[in-house]
Amino acid sequence: MRTQQKLRLAGIILALLAALLWAQPGDTPIVISDGSLTINSAVPWNQYTGSGDMKSHPHTTKSVTNVDVTMNGRSQTVSFNNEPCNVDVTYASAHIVFSTGSAGKGLSMRPFGAFHRGANANIMEHNNQAAKISHVTITKGTARTVDADANGNTRITIHYQ
Repeated sequence: MRTQQKLRLAGIILALLAALLWAQPGDTPIVISDGSLTINSAVPWNQYTGSGDMKSHPHTTKSVTNVDVTMNGRSQTVSFNNEPCNVDVTYASAHIVFSTGSAGKGLSMRPFGAFHRGANANIMEHNNQAAKISHVTITKGTARTVDADANGNTRITIHYQ
């Protein structure tokens, strides 16, 4: 009985992931969720390249197209058009940073060592599960478009296609 429930849940998760990928062709989003910080990548984390604490998305020719932020009960989308993108999330007094090169390509993430594998190869969990996201800064080119304190239930989606 329990196996059937697990299989049914796995099927539902696969259907939801397929629907997400179907809705935005070519998009390999990264979703950062608050409350025991988790980061979900459409591309398995073991495919990211690099050594040490900085790893790069394997699809180096893709660009960040927009970043959706939901925090403090409000949602905002920051659009990018071949521009540098920097998403800096303060969590447990540390900075988790996603950044691109000058044309919005070459997405990288650091510090990789602050995370461990989650429920599957696409999910990473922060080693400190007791904190909350306290601040989010999104920079487009050289301009800060979001620079605000967060108070829980924060969700950031980086669209990369």
